Amino acid sequence: MALDGLLNTESRPTDTGIPQRGAGQGAAQDKKPTKRPGEKRLTLALDGETYKRLRLHAAETDQTHQAILEAALAEYLKRANA
Repeated sequence: MALDGLLNTESRPTDTGIPQRGAGQGAAQDKKPTKRPGEKRLTLALDGETYKRLRLHAAETDQTHQAILEAALAEYLKRANA
């Protein structure tokens, strides 16, 4: 079965007026993020509602997920005397 012609590679995405992540950054998109000294990485799984709330808060406050989660974790560890 040939699938030729199913994809239209000539068209452009529909402009919704909502900026996409990384839009307009130009050459900055090609650079790898700079790793901070001593930086460690982890993966976090969130339920859909919590993730949606995080995204909305990030957009409303013009913060990254990283900044929000780092601040929240620092506050939690401070309160836990850890």
